[in-house]
Amino acid sequence: MTGEGDKLNGDLTCDVLVIGSGGGALTAAVTARKAGMKVIVAEKQDVFGGTTATSGGMLWIPGNHHSPAIQQKLGEPDSLEKVRTYILQEAGNYAEVDRIDAFLKYGPEMVEFLERETHVKFEGMEYPDYYFKNPNAAKTRSLIAAEYDAKKLGKHFKELKRQLPQLLFLGFAIGSSVEMQQFFKAGRSPKAFLAVAGKMALHLVQTAIYGGARRVVRGGALITRLAQSCFELDIPILLNSPAKSLIKEGDVVRGAIVDGPNGPRRIVARHAVILGSGGFPYDNKRRGEAYPPNAFDGTPRSVANPGNTGDGARMAEGVGGVFGSDVSNAGAWMPTSVQPNIEGPKGVWPHLVDRLKPGFICVTRHGKRFGNESCAYSSFVPQIIEATRGDKFGFCWLIGDKAAIDKWGMGRVRPSPLPRKNYIKSGYLIEAPTIAALAQKIDVDPEALVETVERFNGFAKQGIDPDFQRGADDYDAYQGDDENKWPNPCLGPLEKGPYYAIKMFAGEIGTFAGINVDKYARVIDEAGQPIKGLYAVGNDQKSVFGGAYPGAGATLGPGMTFGYVAGRHVAGKIVDEMPAKEEAM
Repeated sequence: MTGEGDKLNGDLTCDVLVIGSGGGALTAAVTARKAGMKVIVAEKQDVFGGTTATSGGMLWIPGNHHSPAIQQKLGEPDSLEKVRTYILQEAGNYAEVDRIDAFLKYGPEMVEFLERETHVKFEGMEYPDYYFKNPNAAKTRSLIAAEYDAKKLGKHFKELKRQLPQLLFLGFAIGSSVEMQQFFKAGRSPKAFLAVAGKMALHLVQTAIYGGARRVVRGGALITRLAQSCFELDIPILLNSPAKSLIKEGDVVRGAIVDGPNGPRRIVARHAVILGSGGFPYDNKRRGEAYPPNAFDGTPRSVANPGNTGDGARMAEGVGGVFGSDVSNAGAWMPTSVQPNIEGPKGVWPHLVDRLKPGFICVTRHGKRFGNESCAYSSFVPQIIEATRGDKFGFCWLIGDKAAIDKWGMGRVRPSPLPRKNYIKSGYLIEAPTIAALAQKIDVDPEALVETVERFNGFAKQGIDPDFQRGADDYDAYQGDDENKWPNPCLGPLEKGPYYAIKMFAGEIGTFAGINVDKYARVIDEAGQPIKGLYAVGNDQKSVFGGAYPGAGATLGPGMTFGYVAGRHVAGKIVDEMPAKEEAM
């Protein structure tokens, strides 16, 4: 248990009870506290941070005050009208216009508030939106949390949720894209090797002295900054305290029953309960109901927080709330692979790099390509689902040659010169001297796979992909290889063995189906009326984009925006207002 809560016995009383400790939940907590509310945060696990702590720490916030400098550099101005059109086009029939307008209005306000009133700091990024073929897409709408010193948490340092170990390099968390490039090049560039060696040396010294890395980046930095702000504002974070049910008196939610280390107790909230428990990526019943049949087989292959078991939705339904599955994508999809004999998120790898690079392709069990390997992860998984429709469970094979895996690694396998024998021995990585031999090992028709690779190799040498237009837009190019010797940065032939394969699944980083809410994040009932005293934020609430994923940080951006909105609204600082004016950003 963290903060002043460990001094209290029996029932607790506050103005606002926040359930969960991810980015949206902690934003709601600090916002309500800054507005004069007494706040308690209840977290079911023994560490705080949720999925946010292990995420990339990026927020998609169009119109944020960091964007103009990047827009000026690129010569690409943005506008509210342009981004609003972009969202509405991608959300399609699932768009809820009033919530989208609220996101656009309060997102930039949330960023300014956190940077002004808390330890949170962001950096602007040049990062293409995910649907870049849309003429209203841009490269200037994403932010990333600035790195931080976790030791500033003091005694709470040990309670911070740590990064997933498989995403670290010998325990080191890679932050910026520049730093990532240095690590990829370290095996073949003396300059990059020296830069990496210096960072690793400092990391090892700090780990030896403090028992863990002081430097936190991305999602870890964001949570550390938010948590330190909570502690300084006397907001207790009660760990090992799962909320079991909501307390409702008449037609008003008045708190929750929380099962703490010493047993159940009531936490009475005079003004509101804010649900931020992270959605349902580990609620198999809900996943089975919401996901396409071939995207669910009872085994989560997710890098989301294992504590996210749908608690918020169940509690909301218990007091009249409604779970909304009317979205284009129920999951915030991510192609993943699983290392044998490692259970839970620690065994899962999110394929964010390899499949987008030259020298890699993806095929179905029939040995055929089925889509653009360089598109955003949120678009790639629906391609797997569509290509395997009718199969009991959908998957694909990621295939690469020696040159590609040496340069970029493959899944959990690191680039050369790091060893890969153990991955081959475990069956995670399949190796063969020829494409035909690889096909036999992965139970794919050798003739079909050889034909697919030969066809793709011809495209790669020409620099075009007439089948799936890989490398045809700015998002693809951004994710490609500037050093590629072939015409297209995303396309490279698979020419020299040995060849490798890894099985990839339809995994997720979170969920988009969720509790129905209004534009102020208030939970609404079947009639569309707000349930008094109850809000939902983060992945507990249904996606504001209707299941679309417009850009990098399109889960955290809305999650924290509506956390801010909920915190301000419950304190009476936001009243019903007109939509934002259409103006230049």
